Amino acid sequence: MNPQHNTEKFIKELVLTGPAAADERILNDALTAYEKSGKTEPAVREPGVWRMIMNKPITKCTAAAVIIIAVLLSLDIFHQSTATASPQEVLQDAIDAVSDVWSVHMKARMRTRPGDNFSNIGLDYDFVPIEMWKRTDENGLVQWRVEKTGRVLLMDGQTTIMFIRPNFGVLREKVLPLGCFDSWSGRLLNVQELLDNELQKAKNNPGRAVCLWHEEVEGQKEIILEVEVGAYVPEGDYLRNHFIQESDHLKVYRFDAKTKLLEGLQVYVHTEDDDVLIFEVTDIEYNAELDDSVFALDLPEDMIWSREPEILPDNERYEKMTPKEAAEAFFRACAEEDWGEVLRFETYSRVPEWLRKYGGLEIISIGEPFQSEGYARDGLGWFVPYEIRLKSGRVKKFNLAIRKDNPANRFIVDGGL
Repeated sequence: MNPQHNTEKFIKELVLTGPAAADERILNDALTAYEKSGKTEPAVREPGVWRMIMNKPITKCTAAAVIIIAVLLSLDIFHQSTATASPQEVLQDAIDAVSDVWSVHMKARMRTRPGDNFSNIGLDYDFVPIEMWKRTDENGLVQWRVEKTGRVLLMDGQTTIMFIRPNFGVLREKVLPLGCFDSWSGRLLNVQELLDNELQKAKNNPGRAVCLWHEEVEGQKEIILEVEVGAYVPEGDYLRNHFIQESDHLKVYRFDAKTKLLEGLQVYVHTEDDDVLIFEVTDIEYNAELDDSVFALDLPEDMIWSREPEILPDNERYEKMTPKEAAEAFFRACAEEDWGEVLRFETYSRVPEWLRKYGGLEIISIGEPFQSEGYARDGLGWFVPYEIRLKSGRVKKFNLAIRKDNPANRFIVDGGL
């Protein structure tokens, strides 16, 4: 992608409310920051200029009371008296553009693990391809599918299933919405809802900064919209930068200037040293005929299904366990290869082969439990540090995720193995 930026960009900040003097200072700050950054842009635009502007104290102070909109127009477009649209107008146009869309097919890539949680990210992970489909038939039946190498999430119009390769599944005999099972990227298929959500936030959130400009890429005019999003967890939280929602990040939307359709999205996670591209939509196709096979799964015969924890005859004993006691009991059951007891801390219908590799382990240490704001779930989710030695001799040191938000009111292992 080689955007043409042979003419100097004109930067204009529009402040919807606030004193004129503050407006002028913000504009001067923006122009100064832009001039210092250089007058030409690289082939792939880095999101650093906007961050530089927003890091200035005067901008931050004013942003606390108003919505700040930066409109960047190259001088040749500006001199043609092209109408300057606000982010709200751009989003509304994009919402209107997808009102007649009945199918969406997206291809993307994300720094994640192939078989891990759909929302899991790692700043140093390799990119994994993600593909997503959604369609609505003439009778209003909605179907969708989200897939990466190790996981598939499918809603066929009647049931919802998450399939984790090679043979684990979660089945719900009902229609669940996009975004269920923490499939963050799946929400992008609801283009109209996605854009409407951004529109409402732009209107209602006085601290939300939005940057908007026009750009010509390979002869095609685009509208670029940047939205800064703050992390849901504080600095130093265990889950910080492990999920997009738990990171400070920048979303860069690209719209076709003619059709107003969303063409792409990039997500950059902010770190102290750099902005890391963590997610990118590489292709979007609208109103394509999708084969019925897309919305069907061919499952193996030896499936292991997730089940809701049942209330046990001696359930009270497990209810009284502290997070640390539950972790100790789970690992002790693995050490003794007491698989019936192991299943009391799991949701599996039977013990999967990968879990049997923990049989005969040696417990080296169990640490003090701690919580994360991104996982606490009303105080019922915990992380328990552990160090164990497997039969193979390999030592593993990590944090066991356990939660207690189930009808049986006992701790269930939720990850960390």
